[in-house]
Parts: sequence; C-alpha cells; structure tokens
Amino acid sequence: MSGFLLMISFFTRIPIGNRVEYTEKRYLSGLKYFPFVGLIIGLFLVPFSMLPIDNTLIKGLLITIVYLFISGGIHLDGLADSTDGLFSARDKERILVIMKDSHIGSFGVIALILYFISIVIISGNLSFMWLLLMPFIGKSFGLIAGSFSDYARKDQGMGYLFMHHLKPLHGLLILAVVACAVGVFLGLVGLLAILFCLLMLFLIQNKCIKTIGGHTGDTIGMTIEVIQVCFLLAGYICSALMGSQIWG
Repeated sequence: MSGFLLMISFFTRIPIGNRVEYTEKRYLSGLKYFPFVGLIIGLFLVPFSMLPIDNTLIKGLLITIVYLFISGGIHLDGLADSTDGLFSARDKERILVIMKDSHIGSFGVIALILYFISIVIISGNLSFMWLLLMPFIGKSFGLIAGSFSDYARKDQGMGYLFMHHLKPLHGLLILAVVACAVGVFLGLVGLLAILFCLLMLFLIQNKCIKTIGGHTGDTIGMTIEVIQVCFLLAGYICSALMGSQIWG
C-alpha cells in the first residue's frame, strides 16, 4: 500500500503530502501499481465528460484542464524534450544532451501544440469510459515500453530503477490486463484502438532503440502521452468507420 501511495504522490497532484517517505524499496515495490495511478486520474475526468455541455470543444477544454491539474502535466516535459532530441538528427550523446536541456526547441513546441489540439478536440466527443481508461492505457504502455527496453543513459537515477527493475513478464501481464479491461468495457472498437496503440508503441520503441539505445525517463513520458492521444484518436476513427456510438 505504501508503494501505491508513493506512486500517487509522484505521478499526480493529489495531496498525499509527506505521509509516505521515499525509499528505493518502496519505489520499486510500487512500480507494479504504476498503471493503476492512471485509473485514479481517470476518475477525476469522468464527471467532466458527463457534463450536459453541447459544445464539445468547451467540454474537451475542461477535461484537458482537469487532466493537467490532477497529473501536473508530469509527462509533457518528456514529450517536448524527447521530440526535440529524437528528431534532431544528431548522434546519441548529443541527443541525450538536448533532452537534458531545460530549453524547448521547435520540435518540442510542435509536439505540444499537436498534443493539446488533439486532446481538446477528441476528449469532448468521447464517453466517460474512454476517458476513465485513457490515463490507465497510457501508463500501462509506458510500463510495457520500459519492460522491453534498456536504459539509455549512464546514470542510475529513477529512470534507471524503473527500467532495470521491470522485466518482459511485467509488460506482458499488464498488456493482458489492458486487453481484458478494454474488451469488456469498450468492445471491438476498444480492442482495435489497442492494436493501433501497439503499432505506435512498436514504432516508438524502434526509434528510441535505434537512436539512443533504449529509453530514458523522458522517452517513457513521451510514450505515455502519445499513446493516450492514439488511444482516443483510434477509438474515435474506428467508431466512425464502423458506425458505432462511443461519444456521450
């Protein structure tokens, strides 16, 4: 339980406070609960997705603001830094330096603009179950990415602990949980969205491994946010093509 509370403290702005002291043992024990922190975040999004607001852009904006407030936008820095580095066409060491730089570059700005446009437009058109599961799916795929990758940097910080501790079995187990949850609550459209997310994860993994030899904390954060957008986008497109109704 202390490990789970530590994960909530690290990856949300829910006021756990100093109730759980950080230790490496607690951090490692809490990693298996990392995806379920996404469900906690999703619970805060559900009431706003059910508001009787006809303007879907306004509803999407409210949902996005709540998501940023609860999550603290913790992975968005990774999204910006990773896109700046991975698309800089430099060698590995220079890319890692760029990703550490506190300044944001043009690729990072473009990534954030596309991210916010996507989230605002799509989230206001989807039913509450999609928004409940969205952060869970994102963090689950972040865990899967880490469990099938090496750590790209030489230091042994928290990103190293995250990837060194996770094994492929962890990734496969959470993928099975994701597939079951999505199949039960979202049906065929949800499963098609997960297949699209797996394709995107493969492309991200391939890019990171070829470019920097694995993942860092930043690229895991990028993976989480990209997969969340892909999950919502694929669900919306698949439902439109199949004539299903997934918006509320």
